[in-house]
Amino acid sequence: MEKNNFRQLVNTPADLAAGFVQWYDGVLNKSGITWGIPAIDAVITPMRPGDLVGLVARPGHGKSSLMAYLARTEARRIVARGTQDKEVVVYVTWENSAEEIETFFLSDGTFSSSDVAWGRVPRDEIVRKMAKRAAFPLWIFGHSVARAGRPMPRMTLPAVLSAIETMEADYGKRPTLLLFDYIQLIPVTGMSGRAESVQEVPPLVKELAMRVGVPAVCGVQAARDVDDLRIKIPLPRHCQWASSIEQAADKLFGLWMPYKTEPTGAPPIEVAPGKSAPITETLLIMKNTKQRFDRANHTFALNFAPQYLRLEQMSSVTYSPPTGDESHGRRGEN
Repeated sequence: MEKNNFRQLVNTPADLAAGFVQWYDGVLNKSGITWGIPAIDAVITPMRPGDLVGLVARPGHGKSSLMAYLARTEARRIVARGTQDKEVVVYVTWENSAEEIETFFLSDGTFSSSDVAWGRVPRDEIVRKMAKRAAFPLWIFGHSVARAGRPMPRMTLPAVLSAIETMEADYGKRPTLLLFDYIQLIPVTGMSGRAESVQEVPPLVKELAMRVGVPAVCGVQAARDVDDLRIKIPLPRHCQWASSIEQAADKLFGLWMPYKTEPTGAPPIEVAPGKSAPITETLLIMKNTKQRFDRANHTFALNFAPQYLRLEQMSSVTYSPPTGDESHGRRGEN
């Protein structure tokens, strides 16, 4: 790095006077990235440039599909603004191939991602959809089965940053939102142990988000001890190997799909004092466990169909539970 580049890290009072007003103009004139769900958007501040947002869940409880929902929702907003010639959403995956992630985005209510995985969708329908998909501003960074056997760089965060810079230089596109699936799989050069590596990742993702100037949403695996909770919503302390996400994140959300853990015939889940939600295959309980600059501990009962990326408000209930872990007692506790 050239010596003069270090000047970019120095913010003099004069720099701040001009830069902060410019930043606040963006707050006033740009809505930021929201969930598109009235109950959530009423109490959760929009995602702003440089924000780090973590979605914390046990395997199979909606991390990847909820990020895909956010990605497709923002891409549709780009189309509605008519800025798809210069703006895109970037979904970065270490867990799946680009083709596997693409199955999320193909579903539109007529068939699901499961239908695609089973090969139940007519080929002509896939060809028709992919022809339209080519103009949709949602890009995927990751390994592609179609490129198997070719030399590929290791997908570190510096490599992702270089890919973003390449995208801008070669295609004239800049991201408005970055999504990382998921944080425990992101490699860090020079780190030998997995736990040690994961601890380094959250501040590095936060730094990348600030450097690019967009929000970053990360999937975060929750540890197994969540399975022993009575109300199985992961808290910040449940992030597997990633306690640093508690400090680095601007917002954290715990996710729980009760039908995957509760026995048949289990009673409804209390989502607010005196208000319960019946357990169905589409019930998603989402709790905001951290929110910088505003109050957290809002809980939402949502209808979520991951196979269609369909998220709807089931209840406008939001509440702040008692301080501490009273609502997260172990099995058998009241």
